[in-house]
Amino acid sequence: MAANVDNPDVSTLRLIMVYLLIGFSATFILLFRSLITVVLGLEASQSLFSQLLNSLFRAPMSFYDSTPLGRILSRVSSDLSIIDLDIPFSLVFACGATINAYSNLGVLAVVTWQVLFVSIPMVYLAICLQKYYFSTGKELMRINGTTKSYVANHLAESVSGAITIRAFNEEERFLAKNFDLIDTNASPFFHSFAANEWLIQRLEILSAAVLSSAALCMSLLPPGTFSSGFIGMALSYGLSLNMSLMYSIQNQCTIANYIISVERLNQYTHIPSEAPEIVEGSRPPANWPVFGKVEIQNLQIRYRADTPLVLRGISCIFEGGHKIGIVGRTGSGKSTLIGALFRLVEPAGGKIIVDGVDISTIGLHDLRSRFGIIPQDPTLFNGTVRYNLDPLSQHSDQEIWEVLGKCQLRDAVQEKGGLDSLGKF
Repeated sequence: MAANVDNPDVSTLRLIMVYLLIGFSATFILLFRSLITVVLGLEASQSLFSQLLNSLFRAPMSFYDSTPLGRILSRVSSDLSIIDLDIPFSLVFACGATINAYSNLGVLAVVTWQVLFVSIPMVYLAICLQKYYFSTGKELMRINGTTKSYVANHLAESVSGAITIRAFNEEERFLAKNFDLIDTNASPFFHSFAANEWLIQRLEILSAAVLSSAALCMSLLPPGTFSSGFIGMALSYGLSLNMSLMYSIQNQCTIANYIISVERLNQYTHIPSEAPEIVEGSRPPANWPVFGKVEIQNLQIRYRADTPLVLRGISCIFEGGHKIGIVGRTGSGKSTLIGALFRLVEPAGGKIIVDGVDISTIGLHDLRSRFGIIPQDPTLFNGTVRYNLDPLSQHSDQEIWEVLGKCQLRDAVQEKGGLDSLGKF
C-alpha cells in the first residue's frame, strides 16, 4: 500500500477501502483475542483458587498455629487478584508488543538491510539487560509480597484486639507500628519501580541507536531505490520501534514478576491435608454414639514431630450420661484433650474409643458431625438466626424453636422478627 501511494492507477477510494478493511479486521482480531484471554484466564484462576481453597480447608490445625494470618490473607487477596486480572492481560500485551517490535524491525531490515548489523547486537544486548533485571526484579517482588503479609497480619490483629488496645490507651503505638510496616512494604516497591526505570532508560538508548542507524542508511540510498511512500512507512515503523521494544521488554519483565504470585500461591496448594473425611470401609453406625462412653487409653499428643509430648500417656474412662469437669492450670493440656476428641491433633500414641469405636479409624466427617462443642469465644456469621443455628439446613423450625426455648432466647428472637431476622441480640 505504501508503494502505491503515488501510483495514478490506484484511486484514493481504493486505498481508503483497503485501510478500512484492515482496520475492521484488526478490531475483530482484538475483540477475539480479548475474549479468549478472559475465558482462559478465568478457567486458570478458578482452577488455582479451587486448589488453594481445598488445600486451606483441609489443612491441619498445626498449619494455622504456625502460619501468621496475614501471610494467608496476602495470598488469597493480593496474589489471587494478580492472577485474576493482571497475569492474563499482561501475557497478551507481552506477546503483542514482542510481535510488534520484531515486525517494526523487519520492516526496517527490508528497506535497509544494513541496519541488521546494528539491530542484531542491539537485540542481544536487550536480552542481556532483561536477564540482568530479572535477577533483581523477582527478588524485589518476593520481598514485597512478604512485607505485605506483615501489614495484613498487623491490621487483622489490631482489628480483633481493638477493645484491648483502647482499654490500655495504646492506639498511638499500634498506629506507629502500622506506619512502620507500611514504610517497610513500600521500600521494595520503590526499588522495583526504580529498577524498572533503569531498564527502560537503557532500552530507549538501544532503540534510538537502531533508528539512527536506519535513518543514516536510508539517507545514503541511491535515488529511486524505493518510493517516498515506502521510505516514509519505514521511518514511521522505525519511530514506533522505540516504544514497541520498550513495551515488549517491560511487559515480559512484568509478567515474570507477576508469576511470583503463582509461585507463592502454589506453596499453599501442597499443604499436607488432614485424614479423609469419610472412610468407606470403616463407617460408624447411623445412631453412633448412643451412650457417650469415652475410653482414653495411653493417649500421647504432640503438636509437631520435632516437639515434646504435650499429653504423656493419659488413661481414663468417662461413663455415658455423666457431666465431667477437667481442671488444670493454663497449659496443662485441657484444650489439647478436647482437640484430640475431634482429631484436631492426631495422637502420637494410644487411642480414644467412643462407644466401642476407635475414632482414629473413621473419617473426620463421621466423627465431627456426631459431636458437639461450645467454644470459649462465640462466633456469629453474617446472616439470619436460622443460618447461625442451622447452617446446613438439617433441622425443622420446631426443633430450632425448641433449642431457643431451652436457652431462654425464644422471646428475644420473636421480638426481633423470628428465625429469618438479621437483628443483633
